[in-house]
Amino acid sequence: MADFDTLESSLEESRPIELFEFTLGSTVYRYTSAEDDIVIGSNTFTAVAIARGKVEQGSDQNNRNVTVTMPSSFALPQQYITVPPGEKCSVNIFRYQRDEPSLATQVLLFKGRIATCRFPNDGHSAEFAVRSIESALNRNIPRFSFMGSCNHILYDDSCGVDPATFDHVGAVSSISGNTITVTGLSASGIDFVGGYVRPLAGQDFRMVLAQSGDVITMLLPFASDPTGTNVQAFAGCDHILTGDCALVFDNVAEFGGFHYVPIDNIFETGLPRLSD
Repeated sequence: MADFDTLESSLEESRPIELFEFTLGSTVYRYTSAEDDIVIGSNTFTAVAIARGKVEQGSDQNNRNVTVTMPSSFALPQQYITVPPGEKCSVNIFRYQRDEPSLATQVLLFKGRIATCRFPNDGHSAEFAVRSIESALNRNIPRFSFMGSCNHILYDDSCGVDPATFDHVGAVSSISGNTITVTGLSASGIDFVGGYVRPLAGQDFRMVLAQSGDVITMLLPFASDPTGTNVQAFAGCDHILTGDCALVFDNVAEFGGFHYVPIDNIFETGLPRLSD
């Protein structure tokens, strides 16, 4: 049988298929635009009416998007119907030749992340806007700002704090919108405001806005009702050197701000007058 390059350049024998791999947290969704399921190694790509827009090549690769459309009834779109997941979903689009032996050759057509999702056709379709991975190059560098509070994201590599040291696992006894009650939260002695909470069985998470005893208020409600299941809550941080950084996390050495930035702006207040 012919190899990939021969089939790809043939006008009569080319039968390309495309595979779509979506990774959301620890869950991977695999789909194909072929008319039947495709098995490659231990992975099965489910046949679905999925389509993508044109992948453009040009000088400005940092701003390119690809639109991926599929029925809203499948598992991945269901994650976006109510509240978008807290995790970013990465997308890989591969091209294969059906008649190549063992589908040995794959070509990566596009790699990116889901930016937005909408549901046209009265909600029967899901349309994902996927931004290329190169779009990360659009970030302003340097990222640090000259400010008194810490620039680090809590628990990231620059912060260095181990989240497992400042967490609490408990069962959700009740839920009302974006407010949930977690058993033992208050007894843990941890302040979770500014932290986040996530179900143990899943990859979603939500930021904690307020806490009163065992009750926490999240920025957004969970897409699925977690009542009766365990969640893991992580402590928050006020990003102040003499505050949580020192008193809670004992992490002053990794502080990513400029604590002694002057509070007064001399361009607004003027220079202080020297006393006689």
